[in-house]
Amino acid sequence: MLTAYHHSPGDHCGSASLRNLADYYDWGFDEPACFGLGAGIGFGYHEEGPTSRMIIGRNAGLEPAFFDHLGLTVSHRDGQPRDAAWQALETRLESGPVLCFVDLYYLPYFGSDTHFGPHTIVVAGIDADTVTISDSEFPEPQLVTRTEFDAAWSSEYGFGPLDRRWLAVDDPNERTAVEDATRDAVESATKTMLEGGRGFGSGGVDAIRAFADELPEWTAFDDVQWMARFAYQNIERRGTGGGAFRRLYADFLDTLGTEADFDPRFGERMHRIADDWTVLGEELRVVSETDDEDERAEHLIEASEHAQRLADREEELFEDLAAVI
Repeated sequence: MLTAYHHSPGDHCGSASLRNLADYYDWGFDEPACFGLGAGIGFGYHEEGPTSRMIIGRNAGLEPAFFDHLGLTVSHRDGQPRDAAWQALETRLESGPVLCFVDLYYLPYFGSDTHFGPHTIVVAGIDADTVTISDSEFPEPQLVTRTEFDAAWSSEYGFGPLDRRWLAVDDPNERTAVEDATRDAVESATKTMLEGGRGFGSGGVDAIRAFADELPEWTAFDDVQWMARFAYQNIERRGTGGGAFRRLYADFLDTLGTEADFDPRFGERMHRIADDWTVLGEELRVVSETDDEDERAEHLIEASEHAQRLADREEELFEDLAAVI
């Protein structure tokens, strides 16, 4: 393992991995700052995944966007043949840690029977037999075999094949002023939330409304209880930081947002929105544990109305942010 690398757990795999890189390179960013600088907030309502319908509260571009907004040069590769990818990984580790994107199903320390990817981790070391993984879900680094790691790194599951994707910093010293990077990141987030974008989790407010509109129809799916449970987990657990990632974004607005001269009331509003996402998550958890079909239908209608109100509030908040950029 790299001697100067310090592993620390966190709320979300992507932002915590970026925070650990920030510590390694002495950039001075906490996890909410990394999440916000990556414009990580988003929303997706998808038909692919471990359930018939799946929601996610972050967008796909968090990690590369973090570096783009800060003006940091990186190498970002996927689709390399196995030997070339491993050679690149080993070579890059000679100069610093490497972000990799994996399917946690193949990582034995998770003990998961559900495919989920991309899950972001930091590779901090390789030897002849094992790979040292810095995974935000665990208090200590984890060791896996090369075979186990390659299965996770090359998985066909998730939001498209993972293709042994990796990202490493080329020059950690030349970067944009934090205030400018913050404003660029907030502008990017407003566009995602108001206009939508490409990739999973990039549907924005329109995707929240699509989710809200269809919630009462979830009763038609055979896996409705698992759908509701997984949606609850993707709001309140599974590395979201609580409130469908909104709490992380609120903390970012509280700190770097105010440093970049955004009104502190933006952070306050996002905290209230995050709290109401937590309430919605609890409503969905109740759906997942309700065996009576009529009761489930009533709870789903209530959840739908709640989600519609959240969509309206997020649209208003991001319109107000867009107006001051």
